[in-house]
Amino acid sequence: METSNKQTFKTSEELDYSRPLDVHKSSDYPEVNSFVDTLWNEYLTTEFPESTSPGKRPKTSTKKQFKTLLLDLFVAWTEDPDLVLGVSLKKGHYKTGSRYNAIHISYKIVDVVHYLERLGLIHMYLGSEAAKRTTRIWPSEKLIVIFTKTEISPLMVRPHEDKEVLVLSGKEPDSAGNIPFKSKEIEYKDDEWAEIPRLRSEVQKYNELLRQSFIDIGHLEHPVIKDKYWDTRKRQSVDRAISTGHFNKQVRRIFYRGSWDLGGRYHGGFWQQISGEMRKNILINDFRTVELDFSGLHINIAYALEGHSLDFQDPYELPLLLSNYKQEQRKWVKSLALMAFNASEERKAFQAFRSAQPKGSLSKRFTDNQLEQLLKAFKEKHALIQQYLCSDKGVEFMNIDGRIATKVINYFTDKQEPVLCVHDSFICREQFKEELTDVMNKAVKEVLQDYQIRVEPNKEVTDLQNRINKGVLNVTSMKDLYNERPIDLRRTEGYILRWNKHQYWLYMLQNPINLQT
Repeated sequence: METSNKQTFKTSEELDYSRPLDVHKSSDYPEVNSFVDTLWNEYLTTEFPESTSPGKRPKTSTKKQFKTLLLDLFVAWTEDPDLVLGVSLKKGHYKTGSRYNAIHISYKIVDVVHYLERLGLIHMYLGSEAAKRTTRIWPSEKLIVIFTKTEISPLMVRPHEDKEVLVLSGKEPDSAGNIPFKSKEIEYKDDEWAEIPRLRSEVQKYNELLRQSFIDIGHLEHPVIKDKYWDTRKRQSVDRAISTGHFNKQVRRIFYRGSWDLGGRYHGGFWQQISGEMRKNILINDFRTVELDFSGLHINIAYALEGHSLDFQDPYELPLLLSNYKQEQRKWVKSLALMAFNASEERKAFQAFRSAQPKGSLSKRFTDNQLEQLLKAFKEKHALIQQYLCSDKGVEFMNIDGRIATKVINYFTDKQEPVLCVHDSFICREQFKEELTDVMNKAVKEVLQDYQIRVEPNKEVTDLQNRINKGVLNVTSMKDLYNERPIDLRRTEGYILRWNKHQYWLYMLQNPINLQT
């Protein structure tokens, strides 16, 4: 770009530090509407006059589309001033009749984007196919001054109430459980399946509970985790911003391959995007949490479908093949088995296994032949269910565990107690860990038609009190306690401020009369 102005110029790395424009930002607060009206009347009303001529009108006015754009710019800047938004300039990306476009954002928003740049309210970097980067926009200093003077709060902004939460996707997760970057969303009608209205209502109810719950990480001064990830399209490592704030808590149930019988897992929420180590630090309504990992669920489901019980005390223990340490190899076998249940062929399972291993680790360098040894030994130990491995049964199992997760989520949502789903694990406040395990097993029994299997979590946080016997601390167990502890239990000033703002907002939300007095 032909400018030396620091505000208008961003490096390639800075442009990669982005997220897509959210076309479902909405708000009914009078203060927000007044803020939008002021800017619209001052800057845009003459350029985009409301049509008074007879004929077909657009589903959503240009002003409402400007409101969506402005609110997302405001939210992104509030979360992290360095964050930029990716905006498609292609007409085909704006389908006003799509159920996945609840506000009916049209191609007119592209005209608004260009006009805001001409006004000097935003900066824009035009994307290109060659660079494999969509157009980027971010607020100018002029707009930032306006943002800093407004008294509206990001908590006044929410996802539109009609945003679709049941997605019929043309694809499915990879062997590691990740949704492809570009996943085709298939249009459907509610009368295709009688369960659709009920399932949608359940997810909406859960999302509303998540919206009103404070879910954050105490030691973060700002609600953003910055890391890098491998971009398969660009074949390079790029920056990624994961918001842990108010706007990254909503979930959707995604069904795969255009079938309501495949998938149906919950996707979304920042807890699915961060590492297991970082998840240890999640606080729900300022309470410590624990993650209960039920990763043995698929192997239990496979045995149940064959009419057998999993009789092995440790299903992942094998003769030592690739390591001299039992626990080290067990960890590899467990990870490989999970990939094998989800993969359609061995090669893909091996690739997914290596992708999931820590950078620089020995297991990252395992060859296909080495992993084949482990998988062969695992199949021999579990001959009764070996037909389910690397046979494309994963999407069917995901449908089963999606139904199980729904029963768990619905149970706690009815109690107004948020639990967070990470596919085969759940995060809950510590005081609910025993109840969650009981509810999980009841759900498994119901979904598998009374088949009796006991699914226990693989790990949990142990309180210090449990290490004390008759007032004497068991020092030999302190190493385990140290390894299980959350990384950091501090509450930063930024976190405390967010928590206080959330409590005030929630009080006003639940007591609207007070808002008017």
